[in-house]
Amino acid sequence: MKETPSTVDVLVVGGNGRVGASTVRWLNRLSRRDAECTPLRLAIGGRSRANFVAVRKRLDLPELVFRPVDLEAGLESLVAVVRGVKLVVHTAGPFQGRTQPDLLRACINAGVPYCDVCDEFSLSRHAKDLSGDAVAAGVPAVVSCGIWPGVSALMAAEAVQKLGGPEVCERVEFSFFTAGTGGAGPTIVSATFLLLASRVLNYVNGWLTFKEPWTERRVVDFGAGVGSHACFLLDNPDVPSTVEALAVANCASRFGTAPGIWNSLFAAMKLLPSDLLVNRAAMQGLALFSMPIIRVVDKLVGATNAMRVDAVSKGNCDSGLPAKVTLRCVHADLEDCVGQATAAFAIEMLRGRPGLSSAEQTIPAGVWYPAELQAKARNNILQVVSEKALLWEI
Repeated sequence: MKETPSTVDVLVVGGNGRVGASTVRWLNRLSRRDAECTPLRLAIGGRSRANFVAVRKRLDLPELVFRPVDLEAGLESLVAVVRGVKLVVHTAGPFQGRTQPDLLRACINAGVPYCDVCDEFSLSRHAKDLSGDAVAAGVPAVVSCGIWPGVSALMAAEAVQKLGGPEVCERVEFSFFTAGTGGAGPTIVSATFLLLASRVLNYVNGWLTFKEPWTERRVVDFGAGVGSHACFLLDNPDVPSTVEALAVANCASRFGTAPGIWNSLFAAMKLLPSDLLVNRAAMQGLALFSMPIIRVVDKLVGATNAMRVDAVSKGNCDSGLPAKVTLRCVHADLEDCVGQATAAFAIEMLRGRPGLSSAEQTIPAGVWYPAELQAKARNNILQVVSEKALLWEI
């Protein structure tokens, strides 16, 4: 197939990676079964054509095409790459250490809708600063929209709504668990290592506070089939974005894994010199070096991903409102559900796009955090993500 801009509906940048390839698989699946959506012509954007060929074979998608993308090539080059595409999905992590949302800026200049799986708040905050430009260009964009961050923020918005609204909510607490590494690839593992060098953003009584990562242990019940596990503070852009979107005064996020050796490993990793922990190349190399033993452990413990969001009332609300709302969801495989969630956001962004969807548009122009999305968009995305869930208490 000739690879021209007109032959591509959705460009998944980083599609050669585990998250990107899973997103491509789900985009193809969702678009072909949705009566309101035209089957999508998909492309992977990346640096390696050889890796693309292997991914295309593994996904069994012979019509999938490749588009060379160099995120360091400058704005003009990126604009040329994305021009004519109907949607760009940015999955090329890790995002830690990046300072500018160059691909989003290129999409705004080219008039192309955009979403990403950014898990670095400073970068997503810079992206948010481009919202005025996106509105002027008529470009919708959603940042930090994977499973977590992403669906977790939708859960927070849903929990606060069920509680009675932001005015009665005292605090929101995020808790996450994966068995082993969740079947993650080296990029996700290296991103976790990089997070151990990041101070944890918390909000206490409306004030932004910074805490040490992998501290303040708490045992969290993730529900039937998963049980209770120790979780520790870890930086998560859901925290500041949820506070900004929902006007919550107190918010924190914790993460844990199993077996316990992984929790101990992360605690030990935190003791490494900070200049080493923030070195993207070093952490990627360490992740690659660790993959053989990681794969062995993952085969033994599985790849379960569990999320829990608690919204707690101020305690002075009407007696007819709940004191606490707890939402939980569990999926069997982290890699699969990250792609499922990212594709769900992408499909929602395509609603109402001429030639692609006959449904009503739910995401207007501007740069949005997931927690800011309208209830209709939130419900549509959650409905897709509920598929294949082992536990869905939302």
